Amino acid sequence: MKKEFIVSKIDTSQDGSPYVYVVLTDTRGNFTPTRRQQGFPENPFGVASIPITSLEDLKNLPKKISDALEGAFGGSSRNNVSPESTTFKMNTREYEELGIKIGDKITLEIKISTNDIGA
Repeated sequence: MKKEFIVSKIDTSQDGSPYVYVVLTDTRGNFTPTRRQQGFPENPFGVASIPITSLEDLKNLPKKISDALEGAFGGSSRNNVSPESTTFKMNTREYEELGIKIGDKITLEIKISTNDIGA
């Protein structure tokens, strides 16, 4: 089986180990809906408007602003990987040999081996 992916994110290991995490996104599933398709209002002056209809809304304004900003930027920066993505963990040497970078289109091929591996 062969499948095409686009390298969407590259992260180093946070614990200092010599590993690199490469996130792959399916080329067929790389559709990002527009704000209108997501149901958000189009706003030429910023991310979105925050309606204030009562005094209670004014009291909760900092939280509403925080929630609006978090939603606009896709949540926390560490968790913005799509659930349909594939993540590979490879050592630094393998990563450097491949020379891949964000935006590269790669093909992943999976074959079933007929060789017996001693367990």
